[in-house]
Amino acid sequence: MAAMTQTNLFSWDAIEARSDLDRLKLVVDHLPDERLVQSLEVMRAHGRDDYPVRAMWHALLAGIVFQHASLESLLQR
Repeated sequence: MAAMTQTNLFSWDAIEARSDLDRLKLVVDHLPDERLVQSLEVMRAHGRDDYPVRAMWHALLAGIVFQHASLESLLQR
């Protein structure tokens, strides 16, 4: 039986060493979420637009990347 070697596509250490904003940019730039955001925008259609869908989606992603325990803690920053 051949020995299997583990190959990493990227180093988690390199990602964790980046700033929070750099990691957020990586997520926003590489997450395949365009169809989701467009669907949410269509669902909102003629509803209130106090907070644009895309901006709220990015805020939710930021809360995850910045490891906030709740949306309230994200909004306090």
